[in-house]
Amino acid sequence: MIVKIFRYNPEEQGDSYYQEYSIPLSSDGTYTIMDLLDYIYTNLDNTISYYRHSICNQGICGRCVVKVNGSAVLACTHRVVEDFICIEPKNNNCLKDLVTK
Repeated sequence: MIVKIFRYNPEEQGDSYYQEYSIPLSSDGTYTIMDLLDYIYTNLDNTISYYRHSICNQGICGRCVVKVNGSAVLACTHRVVEDFICIEPKNNNCLKDLVTK
């Protein structure tokens, strides 16, 4: 599976860009967006910024909203069914990567 993530760091003098990651499929093939972000952070790139919270993780608080292929979803509950996804911040008020105001 290919995951393309919006990257932006205001502390660096660069523009925003997209970075692609290749994720191995699990045996049962079920991931949430949060599972993918956790996998990338833990195994591939610990510099990505996103809202990770263990308090909710049930689609209640809404802090983990991101856009996936152009549609707003909750990262903790949205199941991935595509082989290619693009993850972007929920709005244009980007603080860093997928973290917004």
